[in-house]
Amino acid sequence: MIENKIDIFYKDWLKNLPKLSEGYIYNENNKLKPSRFVLFYFKEIIHKFLTNRLDEFEKIILLPGIRNVGKTTLLMQIFKIEKFLSSANDLDAEILNNFNKLDYRYYFDISRFHLERISLYEFLKFFQEINKLNFVTLDKKVILLLDEVHFDERWSLTLKVIFDSTKAHKNLLIIASGSSAINLRISADLMRRVKLKEIHPMKFDEYLLIKYNIHPIENLRKELQKIFFLSQNAEVVYSALKNLETIIDRFFINLPLGCEDDFFNNGGFPFVANLQNDVEINERIQNVINGIIMKDIITLKKFRTETISKINDLLFLLSNSDIISYEKLLQSLRIDNIRTLTALLEALETSGIIKKVRSYGQSYGTTRKTPKYLFITPSLRSAILNGIFPSGIEGKKLEDYFVLIYESNLKNTIANKLFFDIAEGGADFILNLKDRTNIVIELGFNKEETFQVEKTMKKVKNVKYGLVFGSEKLELVENSIVKIPLKFLLLI
Repeated sequence: MIENKIDIFYKDWLKNLPKLSEGYIYNENNKLKPSRFVLFYFKEIIHKFLTNRLDEFEKIILLPGIRNVGKTTLLMQIFKIEKFLSSANDLDAEILNNFNKLDYRYYFDISRFHLERISLYEFLKFFQEINKLNFVTLDKKVILLLDEVHFDERWSLTLKVIFDSTKAHKNLLIIASGSSAINLRISADLMRRVKLKEIHPMKFDEYLLIKYNIHPIENLRKELQKIFFLSQNAEVVYSALKNLETIIDRFFINLPLGCEDDFFNNGGFPFVANLQNDVEINERIQNVINGIIMKDIITLKKFRTETISKINDLLFLLSNSDIISYEKLLQSLRIDNIRTLTALLEALETSGIIKKVRSYGQSYGTTRKTPKYLFITPSLRSAILNGIFPSGIEGKKLEDYFVLIYESNLKNTIANKLFFDIAEGGADFILNLKDRTNIVIELGFNKEETFQVEKTMKKVKNVKYGLVFGSEKLELVENSIVKIPLKFLLLI
């Protein structure tokens, strides 16, 4: 009976899949939707797969990410990858030349499996039988795209078993998406066998591409990252940015009026491309938050109903304040147990809504001090506050954005850790680099003063230089601090 049920589901799924995929890859004018930059990464993966150069731990790639960042659209674009290839591009041309080596490719929504009470393990057994395949002795090239894999209770074990069965070949590529919370449910055995590629909210250059079809300046992001964070000293940073100033000014002159403010308020999620009304966008982002609370956080920990009801109040307090002590949070939320509060904060962090930044230096007692909690995209803070920012809080959007930059571009590549200075009047961030040196960073709208950076630089060890983002013009201060207009930061 199970096989018959799966057979009926499978045939119906394949019949509807072409129409389903079209809804994700084409817009209302029947033109291909722009792709996020991460698609280039998967083009490289597919090329390696087709030419038998795939690393052993790239055979299964997991895509965790906050809800509505476009994971399903990405999987559909991979499913129809030939539509996003151009023979004029060298990598694309190589994929097209090897495309006849791809025998099977399928997209499956595991939430539908869950609805039909079909386990992933049972389905993959059936899949092999119906297609006369055996993952152990597979001699055909097969790509499986598994969306919302966290809906299956045993997904981690299932993928671990599949990985172990493909030791003798590199003919199966599995790309599986899930909520940010899947990181908690990856078994230790599977963690050693897969690659994680987290999908983050959009940065400014992706927002311009998705909403306005404005392409970024080629290679500028990497060049700016190198200048900001890998320069020898502040003078080198200043002179390198001065050389790029005219190019960047010219780029911003041609942008839509007000697009920078619109990005900080609404631009973190790809669905903004189809929406013009701020109220509607705000409601959509609120729905993202509510979905995370009701579908992700509730499954992470067994909170009581009255505790769950406090999550929105907690998010409001976090969005409406700079640094909050645990004591003030406990008092404001009327929670009498520090363990419950820390469990709520951990659940919000695991779900992907917020990121924790610890204070710099052991002398501050990081275990006793409340860390700084920032949002993974400024759009979340803006939606929670309904676009109304109290005095002194609007600048927090820039801190949110820098955390997004750190998580998506700097973490584990250029930098080891991100800290903040808990002392009054201290800088927003201390970025600890791979070579153990530090860069002190301050952000703000119309930020001209440098005293926060100067104060923090005096007590931080191995400081290379300081950066102040948000000034009116590019300026070098005492050969140790560079004041930088926000437009430079927006392009990394």
